[in-house]
Amino acid sequence: EPGQVLARLDPADLELALKAAEANVVAARSREKVAEDGLARARSLNAKGFVADANFDRARLDADQASAALEAAISQRDQAANQMGYADLRADAAGIVTDVRADAGQVVAAGTPVAVLARDGEKEVAIAVPEQDVVRFAKDQPVDVRFWADSELRLAGRVREIAGAADPASRTYAIRITLPAE
Repeated sequence: EPGQVLARLDPADLELALKAAEANVVAARSREKVAEDGLARARSLNAKGFVADANFDRARLDADQASAALEAAISQRDQAANQMGYADLRADAAGIVTDVRADAGQVVAAGTPVAVLARDGEKEVAIAVPEQDVVRFAKDQPVDVRFWADSELRLAGRVREIAGAADPASRTYAIRITLPAE
């Protein structure tokens, strides 16, 4: 079912990364507060002539840098929190798991396929057509589909895709035909 958990990654490293990012936000907020206080003091003392313009400019630069560092820390924290959501690998649609490509305890990199999900609903058939016959097919063309395993079964299909080039080994063109969902 959509949203069903198919696999669960160990969240320990993700949780540690999130805690570190949250601590960085707290530290950056403190640095920003100190820099803002320093800027306010420098502004006040500069207006009275007790602090040189260069020192005031330096305080303004420190405050700007602290503010930018806080924004960066918040972004890193948000990214770490987002990564926590990837600890549970969920089905994006209804279907059947046709292949599991990881084992319990295996270390997988981001983007590594862990499971293959065949979506429920519309089905399709892939056929290989010789070069001389590919011109008889057109996209969205209705076709009758018969199966070797059951010669009595006939389904009305529609050409969904025609490969742009022949397979170099077999010199046949791959054609995908969409079948009714029933």
